[in-house]
Amino acid sequence: MSIENKERTLADVEATFYEAMSKNTVFSSLNRSASALEKLSENTEALTAEIKSASESSTKLTNSLNRLTLAAVIIAGLALVLEGIKLCVGS
Repeated sequence: MSIENKERTLADVEATFYEAMSKNTVFSSLNRSASALEKLSENTEALTAEIKSASESSTKLTNSLNRLTLAAVIIAGLALVLEGIKLCVGS
């Protein structure tokens, strides 16, 4: 048997193997399961990134609201002090 015939035979065996496996429902089911798991993994990674982004946005919003509240408390305190001065001077 020559080298060419041997390679051709191996190629034929490989083609036959893959053809048989594609018709095999167990192999096909495992292949679909692997594809589904891979897609699930990708979706999980994307969801993790979205959750991280949402968490960072939430942290930024919380910090902004805390600063806004602090500014409102300072303004209300100053208004209270001015009203007290107004009452003392007016008496």
